[in-house]
Amino acid sequence: MNILNDASTNINESDFPLDLEAAKKIIMSLRNENIDLIRQNEEQKEQIRILRLREFAPSSEKRTIEDIRQGRLFDEAEIHSAAPLEDEFEKVRITKVVYIRKKRGRKPLSPKLARIDMVLDISEEEKNSVPEGYELKNIGEETSEQVHEIPQKYVVIRTVRPKYIVKPLAGSGIKKTDAPVRMLIAPVPLRILPRSIATPSLLASVLIGKFCNALPFYRQEKIFYRFGLEISRQDMSNWTIAVASKLEKYIELLKGELLSGPCLHSDETYFQVMNEQGKANTTKSYMWVMTGGTGSKKVVLYNYNASREANFISNFLISYHGFLMTDGYAGYNAIGEKDGIVHAACWAHARRYFVEAFDAAFKKGSAGEIIEKIGTVYGIEKTLRKKYFGELNNTNDAGIYVSFGTERKTAVEPILADIKNWLDIKSAEILPSSALGKAVAYTLNIWSKLVNYLDCPFLTPDNNEAERAIRPFTIGRKNWVLSGSPRGASASATIYSLIETLKLNNLEPYYALRYILTKLPSTPIDEINSLLPWNLDPNNFHDLVVEDARISLDSTPVF
Repeated sequence: MNILNDASTNINESDFPLDLEAAKKIIMSLRNENIDLIRQNEEQKEQIRILRLREFAPSSEKRTIEDIRQGRLFDEAEIHSAAPLEDEFEKVRITKVVYIRKKRGRKPLSPKLARIDMVLDISEEEKNSVPEGYELKNIGEETSEQVHEIPQKYVVIRTVRPKYIVKPLAGSGIKKTDAPVRMLIAPVPLRILPRSIATPSLLASVLIGKFCNALPFYRQEKIFYRFGLEISRQDMSNWTIAVASKLEKYIELLKGELLSGPCLHSDETYFQVMNEQGKANTTKSYMWVMTGGTGSKKVVLYNYNASREANFISNFLISYHGFLMTDGYAGYNAIGEKDGIVHAACWAHARRYFVEAFDAAFKKGSAGEIIEKIGTVYGIEKTLRKKYFGELNNTNDAGIYVSFGTERKTAVEPILADIKNWLDIKSAEILPSSALGKAVAYTLNIWSKLVNYLDCPFLTPDNNEAERAIRPFTIGRKNWVLSGSPRGASASATIYSLIETLKLNNLEPYYALRYILTKLPSTPIDEINSLLPWNLDPNNFHDLVVEDARISLDSTPVF
């Protein structure tokens, strides 16, 4: 009682209940409140760890089996409590690892590079200094290779067309009034941009510079100036828009090939476009990417839209029937519900949440388990693809795909059933607000879409194909920052589509683009399909290389 009467404690006797039951209720309330505060504190610690990992940790999501085992070193109690009692002995599998030591030294220079021999022989004096009774015999040679760069060189090609007139000969008796004077001149060659100073080689260089090498036009402007050529960034922008307008039919053919395939991968990313109607310049616009095709016919198609509304892609896919692989963006749900479209979700995105939970958690056992199980699914995918398609994975044989899909489904379905069972159990055991709880909830919400990829042998478990296709655009965005107008954004989508499709079909983009821009003006509309990437023969680009060599040798620099 003396304590209660102590004024420093500010506690009165009236603050205490008079009966035991009321005291128990208050104690239980305080205990529950304490548990909630501890739980809230743990969640906040976890969120802080996640934010720190996002800011400072490596961006790679790769987690090896050894990483997961190391993360379980302090989870012995959880592991042993989950282990069956009859497993008294640990089963150890010893695998002999064979290492192939790489040959030391630098890699040999590519055989595609031209070679010029520079012979360094001993002097004639040394050759003639051989003593009498001896002979000088060649026993071989020592060679070494170095790379020499020839700086950029720009040449002005003057097209000269002599003009002629047909007139009566003097003394022939034919009067000028008997027949009109005719003028003869060779026709103007067909060009991709008839009134421009840019040849297909310069256009290809400018377009590859920005859309393949991420060099903004203002940087290219400075590079040209250093080599004595004044081309403004406005000129390069106008060329891009003009070339894109010439490629409309070509892009339609690519779209037709894309939508005729059995599956598509889709993704989108933001960027800034100036002077959009009804929008502030600071708002976001979006570049959507679709990739698909099978075997040797692969297409990447970019589409610009002022918003992220899925209606844009829904209209784009109005006539499409097949599988659509996407990430977890809710806007795709309406598309996936259309008749004829089967919506498949990305396992890489689902795994990403578990990797984040694994990195943020003190006890890593649970998150590590599911990462291992997902890793098994990917291991089967890799093994079977190597078995059926080899390293290149470019076969067009539908029968091989059917056999692959059947074996994959048989092998993976039991593992997916195990994963589903694990998720159902964990959803009832862990806090929904924790990182692991959010990962479990996300995966269960899209489970029906995650398993759909098994029904399409052309699909992989994830949407990485679309993410790889959109990466060149995001890299370029860091350099050129924004697009000056909606017309420029649409033209960028066209050029990105062409260049990335060329790359996806294993064509060197500069010479392939230059060849297309050279042949397109003289190719009838109904024969443009002959210029599609899978119909191009890289050997045809040899004429362009020869032309470059001839112009380089025939021209002399002016200082």
